[in-house]
Amino acid sequence: MGDATGFGRNRLRVLLVEDSQDIREVFTLLLRADGAEVVATSSGREAVEQTAKRDFDVVLTDLGLPDIPGDAVIRRVLANARRRPRIIVVTGYDEPFVSRARQAGADIVFNKPVVWSTLADALAAAADEQHGADRLAAA
Repeated sequence: MGDATGFGRNRLRVLLVEDSQDIREVFTLLLRADGAEVVATSSGREAVEQTAKRDFDVVLTDLGLPDIPGDAVIRRVLANARRRPRIIVVTGYDEPFVSRARQAGADIVFNKPVVWSTLADALAAAADEQHGADRLAAA
């Protein structure tokens, strides 16, 4: 599980896209407790706007959003990103939505309910990957 320094050696920047207020609030609290910097939104449109403004290490998104289908959000986020974030999906949907999310560019798909430690491990791996990329860029 991540630690108080941001899932490892660097502060993880996470865009959380979840329309359920309860889940969004719990994930935000847990992510911040692990040291992540979190921008949380309930809509796909706002997620796309956020990724046009700034870089994120991880986009943690639901597929069932009220305004834009999750696979379309993933495609638009990746098209906007100056630096490709890891895309982690947490969804209550099954096939064919899971396959469409992967085809759109999702790196990992978890089905709800997800155990926090499993999700935190995936986030820690993303933080380690980003730290390695940052070291290479600085060299």
